[in-house]
Order: sequence, then structure tokens, then C-alpha cells
Amino acid sequence: MTSEPKAMAVVLASHGDRGGPHPNAALRSQAEAVSALTGLRVWTGVLKGEPTLESALAEAAASGAPGIAVYPLFMADGYFVQKVRDRIAAAGFENTAHLLTPLGLDPALPGLIVESAVETAQRGGFEAASSRLLIVGHGSKLGPASASATRKVAARAALARRFASVATAFLEEEPFVDDALRASEAPTVVAGFFFGDGMHGGDDVPEAIAETAARAIYTGAIGNSPAVAPLIAAALIGTK
Repeated sequence: MTSEPKAMAVVLASHGDRGGPHPNAALRSQAEAVSALTGLRVWTGVLKGEPTLESALAEAAASGAPGIAVYPLFMADGYFVQKVRDRIAAAGFENTAHLLTPLGLDPALPGLIVESAVETAQRGGFEAASSRLLIVGHGSKLGPASASATRKVAARAALARRFASVATAFLEEEPFVDDALRASEAPTVVAGFFFGDGMHGGDDVPEAIAETAARAIYTGAIGNSPAVAPLIAAALIGTK
């Protein structure tokens, strides 16, 4: 009798939430959902805080799995994904851990953002067709990857033609989110192009809306959406 081949192990890699009432809640929730969808063992590892990426890789390797799929829960293939690559190599897992494409570059993600924004508009009493969709990303002074990924998602979202207009804004580069909120009097649905509800996704955007007194409502970070786990699961199944 032959035994079934062992399934690969999965590590969901994230930055680690700073701030917010429930740090890394989105990470834990998505890990549980991905495991339920795929039947795979899923570990979580963060660059800042606990559990560390290195500990997650070590536990995944100790499970006896033939390989480790590392899924980066980042919105761009930029500075922090490179940090993930570097730390995988420094920990000695470069030959056993396979790094997948980051969440923010998944071609299905713009559709999820649009659907989430439409639902948020309806709950807030806004008519999506006469509202502006403002997609807010982190932005970065360290390179163009974050802004580029945000603009590409916005361009794809605009093709759906569910909103009167689609624009982008950033937390750490121009156009800044508070300036973008002041720039239009149109009802605005703000979509968070973030993974978790830490300092940026959970605090900065709501504070900007409050401070500008904009006629705007916030979807929250897209990483909280239950629809994200099936995207991750599909990417993992494709690596088997």
C-alpha cells in the first residue's frame, strides 16, 4: 500500500499591525479561512512583532511537508516583499520556500474592491453611480511599487463603470488622502488598499475623513474581506 504524498505547508507573511484595537486580526482570520478552504496547514509570520516569519517557516518545515508556499499579504511587490525574500534566505529556507505573488497584484482583487465599495455605498445611503471611488494606498518614499500597484488597481476598478469616477490617494506621498478628500464635494466611498486594520488601515483613513469633514464613508481595509481567502486559496492550489 502506498501512502498519500504529504501536502505542502503554507506561511502567510504580513508586516504585522501597528495600532488598531485587534492587532493581526485579519491575518489570523484569513489563515483560518484559507486552511478550511484548502485543507492545508497554514502558519502566520510577520516582519514586525510575533509570530515572526522565521518561527513560522521553522514550524512549517518541522511539519515534514515537502515544501513551503509563502504567500505575501502585501499590496505591492516592493520594499517589504523584498524584506520577506531576504529573511527567507537569511533563515536558510531559500531552497524549500516558494514565494508567491503578493495579494495586491492578484488580478481578481480590483473586482473585490469595487463590490465592497458598492456595498458600502448602499449601506451609507450613497448612489454608487453618482459617487466617487477613492482608493487609498500606503505610498512610499522608498520606491514606486506601492503607488504603482494602487494606480493599477484603480484603473482596473474604473473599467467596471460602477462609480462616477475613480481616483487614488496615499498616506505617504502625493496626492495625500486629506487633500484628495477636500478636492471634491461629491459623495465619496473610500476604499482601503491595505491588508489589515492597523495604524494605516484602521486609524489614519478614518481620522482623515473626520478631520476634513468630507462627505465620505470608508470600506475598511480590503484585507478584511471574506472574499480574500478564496483568492489566496486559488493561488495556493495553483502551486500544488
